[in-house]
Amino acid sequence: MTTAVSMVTFKREDGTEVPAYTSEAPSAGGLVVLQEWWGINEQVKQTAMDIASTCGVKVAIPDLYRSKIAYEAAEANHLMEQLDWPGAVSDVKAAAAWLKAQGCKKVAVVGFCMGGALSLGSAVKHEEIDACIAFYGWNDGLADVSTMKKPTQCHFAEKDDIKGFSDAETAKKLEEKLKSSGCPLEFYNYPGQGHGFMNGTEWGKEMQLKLGRPAVDAAAIESAMSRMKAFLE
Repeated sequence: MTTAVSMVTFKREDGTEVPAYTSEAPSAGGLVVLQEWWGINEQVKQTAMDIASTCGVKVAIPDLYRSKIAYEAAEANHLMEQLDWPGAVSDVKAAAAWLKAQGCKKVAVVGFCMGGALSLGSAVKHEEIDACIAFYGWNDGLADVSTMKKPTQCHFAEKDDIKGFSDAETAKKLEEKLKSSGCPLEFYNYPGQGHGFMNGTEWGKEMQLKLGRPAVDAAAIESAMSRMKAFLE
């Protein structure tokens, strides 16, 4: 299930231009979609457009790497290490402001892996963002999630092996901190699944197996999509 996609450019408060992909259909609800460490490849664009169609929202995908895309894990790690995290958070803020300027009354942010961590940080820091959805990623140094005030939904995997970022122990610490904030919270763990379990394209499935992770389960993706849709309504 897909919807039409086009390119736009908007500016941050400091004047920096932010290129982004967006769904064309108007909607009262907006969603900023944030990439994994691979960059904006076909996987994240497909996922974003599926979310737009399933959830009835207008999406914007800011290009945090400015057109750079990785095809191997080592290359992706290099790109993520080079990322200006505060600058990326500013990109997210600009994307949310752009969606509101397009007529979206409320704007949430959803991110995957690196994008999940940025979703949490952006929602803590910026009032333009009304709600947060984070998939398998948390950067504790980016923002203090114990101060989160926005409705938040998190999706983590039982067999995630990325220590200190998205493994089960880290997910538990994140859940405890978010609970202490008092924000409206939904926290989901997916039995038998590994990091990147939303990567349902053929490339995504192949990469999961190449990285030694559990095979992508269509039922887990469907469950997460259903939970997102209910959360965004």
